[in-house]
Amino acid sequence: MPADLPPIRPPLPPGISGRVLLQQQGTHRSLQGHPWIYRSELAQIEGDPVDGDCVEVKSARGDRIGCGIWSSRSQISIRLYSRREEAFDGPLLSRRLDAALAFRNSLGLLKPQAADAARLVWSESDGLPGLVVDRYQDWLVAQFLTAGMERRAGEVVSLLQEKTGLSRVILRNDAPVRLQENLPLEKKVLSGSYDDPLWIRQNGVLLPARLLEGQKTGLYLDQSANYAEVGALAAGRRVLDLFCYQGAFALFCSAAGAISCTAVDQSDAALQAGRAAAQKAGIAIDWVQENVFDWLRRAQRAKEQYDLITLDPPSFTKTKAQRAAALRGYHELHLRALRLLAPGGVLASFCCSHHFGLAEWKEMIGRASWEADVALRLRKTLSQSSDHPILLTIPETEYLKGCLVERR
Repeated sequence: MPADLPPIRPPLPPGISGRVLLQQQGTHRSLQGHPWIYRSELAQIEGDPVDGDCVEVKSARGDRIGCGIWSSRSQISIRLYSRREEAFDGPLLSRRLDAALAFRNSLGLLKPQAADAARLVWSESDGLPGLVVDRYQDWLVAQFLTAGMERRAGEVVSLLQEKTGLSRVILRNDAPVRLQENLPLEKKVLSGSYDDPLWIRQNGVLLPARLLEGQKTGLYLDQSANYAEVGALAAGRRVLDLFCYQGAFALFCSAAGAISCTAVDQSDAALQAGRAAAQKAGIAIDWVQENVFDWLRRAQRAKEQYDLITLDPPSFTKTKAQRAAALRGYHELHLRALRLLAPGGVLASFCCSHHFGLAEWKEMIGRASWEADVALRLRKTLSQSSDHPILLTIPETEYLKGCLVERR
């Protein structure tokens, strides 16, 4: 070929709007199966893709990595959805939804009569980046978190209604991550008539799901299995539920025969929902609206003691840069909580940040126990509910980890 002629590029596959070449230098996790490609990894862009378009991704050597959804605004420029040359279109969406629903059906979670609430679709874990769908009885609550998925929202909702047989839909597009892709924050009932709250029965315990106002899409469905696990230890114990939100751990523990339950959180709305649930179940719980750090200091001065403590703080870090400060906060919480743990007592400690692994979380608890002069033995490690599947190539999907530890 004459030197003055440009190289011949292969035509783009149908439904693909651009081709992206990765830089030669650096480490690319996408070469080991991770679906995220950051802006800093890109060397060249062919074509003129707009946000939500499909692009083909190639390595610096020209080897095809796969196809992904393009975003010009997010630091995650491409979210891979396939290793093959295929568009992110109706047939692919249909196949991926079928696979996600089949998996939940294998867990016994698909039909309302089998379980009151479950996660049906979880973004990259189900090959549908940016889509989260939860079922609460006969309601579907959907989140479209990326420009690519937002562009296909109408088609996705129609497919979901067809495949689940559920027509009532709420959109919870209020997650701040949407702002990174220049998407507005909104909450609305798309179809059906909804009154807050919806009462959900999980493992025999009634919980108030606030589908328009509550955290996540209404409940922390990732903790469903852990509520029952911790509740099974509660009979005859004095229970303390810290960062309780609506008091699900306290409600499960009280229903299981706890002697007493104290639930602490800063949110008045969340505590009001918990009180309503306790009243509905005829359960007595001491609800405390206060900053947990402040409450722990007072309780320590008063030399209070508890036999079962649940510690489920929010994520203190959204970025790696905040890790050190977050770890100091987690350490202080555990140091103070362990000083309230009676001999033979159990602490259920949870971390919901993917920036900390289980080994690091256990090490932090160990350091706090040494400083508190409280010897602990590990009874069990805990994870997110099985309807939040973990992919081995995406460490971020294993975000919730927990430890059940017992004071010797």
